[in-house]
Amino acid sequence: MKVLAVVPRFDEVTQYTSIWYERLKRVIKDKVELSELSEESATREAFEDVLEEVEPEAIVFEDHGSESCLYAQGGRDCVLDLKNVGKVAGKVIYTVACLSARRLGAKAYAYGCVYVGYAEVFAFTVKDEQYFCEAANSGFIAYVEGERDWRKIKAIMIEAFDRAIAAVEDPWSRIWLRWDRDALRVYAPGVDQPEARCLLRRIAVRLLGPRIGWRISRIHAFGWISFLVGYGVTLHAVASELYCKGGYAEIFKPQGEWIGLSLVILGFILLVWDHISCLKR
Repeated sequence: MKVLAVVPRFDEVTQYTSIWYERLKRVIKDKVELSELSEESATREAFEDVLEEVEPEAIVFEDHGSESCLYAQGGRDCVLDLKNVGKVAGKVIYTVACLSARRLGAKAYAYGCVYVGYAEVFAFTVKDEQYFCEAANSGFIAYVEGERDWRKIKAIMIEAFDRAIAAVEDPWSRIWLRWDRDALRVYAPGVDQPEARCLLRRIAVRLLGPRIGWRISRIHAFGWISFLVGYGVTLHAVASELYCKGGYAEIFKPQGEWIGLSLVILGFILLVWDHISCLKR
């Protein structure tokens, strides 16, 4: 199995997450073909180059994140965001990045990825950081060791968080371990599904399924709505004009207006069909 690890290190938090990666690496290094982008090499350009060269099955990311971004070295650019997420289509993405499951994880899932991440800020205490590390890494270790049922992998992670909660004495550690456990999302078929906050997105997901619904942009959605409303207005105006000219008999005659409107709607259906076919790829 080919694994790409992206491990920036530039502040106090990433000092700990890079240590967490080193612990993970000691467990998995003899079981996978490992490529690394660490510290200064953890850039967007290098990430995209390695994706093409290595074609990893899984990507491990240990760094800061936001709803739509996994940050590169220095925290000013993104290694992965909504613009280049299509480049990781079909891969496993495993990260402790804060918040990224909200939008980026949902978009990655639409591209056929399995996305393991967190819908809230991932918090930890320095005193008990090893417990947070063990729980956060447990799912990927299970994956490397051969587990492919993502429901079981999520259960393994939940159990690891629960063991850590029982083991720590510090109340703040318990609070944040529970917080992280509840924020965990495993976007995979039959496990967790992204939650759409936008009404139009919810409608698209319900009508077209998550794979297509999450990949339709707002511009496409409003374009389709605008076309359909405009077409309806035009259809009504033409029918009204013909009715005033000769009643229903005139409306049902073969007219050039009907031929033109039929060709327009046929062209629209073909374009939509082709667009949906592209989204399925």
